[in-house]
Amino acid sequence: MRKLTASLGALALAASLSAASTHALGQDLSTSIMRPTAIDPSTGSVSGSLPGASGPRSYYVAIDVAPGDLIAQLLLAGRERGERRLTLELLDGSGAVAASAFVRAASGAKDETTKSFPIDSSGRRVLRVTVEGEETGAFCVMIGGPAFPSAHAQPCPAMAAAKEAVASSAPPPKAVEVITTKCEERLRVGSDFLFDFDHADLRAEAAPALAELQERIGAAGKLATIEGHTDAIGSEGYNQKLSERRASAVRNALVGRGLAPDALATRGFGKSKPVAPNQNADGSDNPQGREKNRRVEVVINTCGRS
Repeated sequence: MRKLTASLGALALAASLSAASTHALGQDLSTSIMRPTAIDPSTGSVSGSLPGASGPRSYYVAIDVAPGDLIAQLLLAGRERGERRLTLELLDGSGAVAASAFVRAASGAKDETTKSFPIDSSGRRVLRVTVEGEETGAFCVMIGGPAFPSAHAQPCPAMAAAKEAVASSAPPPKAVEVITTKCEERLRVGSDFLFDFDHADLRAEAAPALAELQERIGAAGKLATIEGHTDAIGSEGYNQKLSERRASAVRNALVGRGLAPDALATRGFGKSKPVAPNQNADGSDNPQGREKNRRVEVVINTCGRS
């Protein structure tokens, strides 16, 4: 991949449900490949509305990268069976597409995919973000990984707005899933309840899950092992370290809540122990499966000594 001009800090692109959004994409992002938009890492996100009947819109941003995996997460939200699509393209020095990822609306109100782009050298890369579809929809692109270590994760305000606007009658998922077998109680928490994309710092919204873990571990009165797990996006080494950092973050938070440090062990398994397929049978991405694999599990040996 050749180096391109322009620079970018942390990238999180979000489109809001309302055309009255304070950060309209058409105003804030360049539509010219010759002048890609530079975004300050501290801003974290850009908001606006999907183009609706006006057709697809493409925007250009640039990012300074290092060798390693550049990990991108793409999300779409809106009405069930709504018409919308989001494409992210990594361009080479001539403006041709070197690699790409896309997500389009399926039958659900929210659709997502994650892809890893290998970066072989330091430099600047231009990204093209193309959106199309209904006005009452939202999209978000978040980028991180070893190739973009300066990224500061920020919540996408558009996705929060979409969640309120597209309310579902289904009950919300439980923060902590309890799996009981002979001599073992396993407390499974989806990492999306705890962490931002590609980060190991606990979110403020993690408090309810942590409170339940604290209560259950304390009631058991036995040694607990905190396991970190990831999906299959990214290298084995990177995911191993991320899983270890996330397990340690949960342990530190539980110690801060009053649990004894010597009663909490940690282990990171990276992507080696999936509980669901990361890909479909045809080799395509399986975002629902990967979501299940991104998790933290607390394992309590109920037959062992206290």
